[in-house]
Formats: sequence, C-alpha cells, structure tokens
Amino acid sequence: MKEHYGIEAPSSMVRLITQKHASKIAKLKKETSSQEAIIISETDGSMVPIVEIDEADKQAKKDARKARKVCWKEAKLSLARGKDRANRFYAGSIGTAEQAGQQMLECASLAGLKEGSYVHVVSDGAPWIAEQVKLKFCNRSGHLIDFYHLCEYLSEAAIWCNIFEPKKWLEESKEKLKAGKSREVFKEIEIKFKGLDHPEQENGLVRCYRYMEKRLDMMNYKSALDKGLPIGSGEIESSHRHVVQKRLKIAGAWWKAENANAILNLRIGRLNGHWEAYWSSYKTAA
Repeated sequence: MKEHYGIEAPSSMVRLITQKHASKIAKLKKETSSQEAIIISETDGSMVPIVEIDEADKQAKKDARKARKVCWKEAKLSLARGKDRANRFYAGSIGTAEQAGQQMLECASLAGLKEGSYVHVVSDGAPWIAEQVKLKFCNRSGHLIDFYHLCEYLSEAAIWCNIFEPKKWLEESKEKLKAGKSREVFKEIEIKFKGLDHPEQENGLVRCYRYMEKRLDMMNYKSALDKGLPIGSGEIESSHRHVVQKRLKIAGAWWKAENANAILNLRIGRLNGHWEAYWSSYKTAA
C-alpha cells in the first residue's frame, strides 16, 4: 500500500479491519434451496498454537513478554454435504463443545437439512461430539465411529487376542465389523480383558476394551455400507489441514484466540460461498 499509494498502514489497523470483516461475514447466512434426504456430517478437532496475556501481570511487570502464556487449544471443525453431493459446507471455531454443536447444526442446514432429513455422522467418537450429536440431531441421526480410528485400537489389542497370528486376527476382526458383528469382536476382547491379572495396568488390550465398551452402539458399519454411506472420517481430517492448519499452524505464529477465530471465519466464509455475497452487500451498504 505504501509503495503504490503512499499510504502507510500500521499492522494494528490491518488487524482491526480484518477482525471487523471477519465478524460480519460470520453473521452472513446463505440460505439453501435444496433439500437433502441424507446429510453426511463429520466433526473433528485439531490443536492450534494460542498465546494468552494476563492483563494483571502485564500491568505489574515492566516486561510485557513475561505476562504471555503460550498453549495449544482445539479448533473444532465440522463439515456437511448431501449424500451424493461434492460441495461441502463448513463451520468451526476455537470454543466450547456447545458452540461446536450449534456449528454442526448450522453447516448441516447449509447442506440441505430439512424436516425429514437423516443425518449420518462420522467422528472419532469423542464424548463431546457424541453428546452434541444427540442434542442437535436427536433421533434423526446415526453416529458412526471412524472405522480406521477403531482399527488402530484393534491393532494394539491384536497381539493379546492372538499371540501367534495377530495380523490374521486383525484382518478377520475388520471383516466381522463390516459384516455387522461388532459385538462378537468385542466379546473376544472382553474375554481376554477379564483374564488379565492386572486389568488396571495400561496396555493395548485395556485401551481397546475401554474404547469399544463405551461406543458399541456406534459401530453399525454394515448398515452404512449397504446404504453407500462413508465409514471413515477422512474428509474432515483432510479439511483440517487445508481449512485450519494451513493458515493457523505456520512457523513462528502464535495467535490470540479471538484473532484465530477471525481468520477461521474468513476462510470458512469463502469456502461456503459467502465471500462474493458479503462484499457485494458491503459495497451496496457503502
């Protein structure tokens, strides 16, 4: 700007303008005219670098840098699309589980969620996701654990279930899961778990048992496969890389949470098709 127009803009002004537009674009809701019978919804979290400043410490200390605290916080991202659609809609923020649940509902609505729609949810089975799925979609949804995430737990338990042929046991267990025999697989693991001398000690079998025990109702892979629905959450995992991490996890960057959310709003707004509509309305208002 200085080179072309002779105007020098301080970085603080650029930040404030960016935050202003990010706040406005987040409030812009694009209505969808389509109605989808089946909505595919995926949600996951990834950690981003955050810096927090204690204002009391900042005032008490001459060196403001000593009032800074760096940490990692979870950016919760959701996507939704119609079953046979390629176009995805996103919502996300660094915030509470309740906020993430509302965002799950919002992006499902953008994807065509209407009365009578069925929502097929795939996730890693995190408790906060399971709770929000029940609260936001109630009995109009089915929640599936990412198949490949579950297989990671099974691979840790394999050596405990078949010490001579763990790989064979793992492959057979995968096929059983896809055939709707998740309880049969769990029963094998449960028998081995109950035979442990020290079940309180952490190991691959114990971790797999505890993970499956709490999520047996989220393993109906046969039904999903029969309906042509995904059993993995690869879409949201790859989306985290290009929506969140590509901008927020760059070398040397630590963000205030509000600034990170502002950038997320802008990136998600553009991906959801709100970008042109926002600037058109902004020019009209001006």
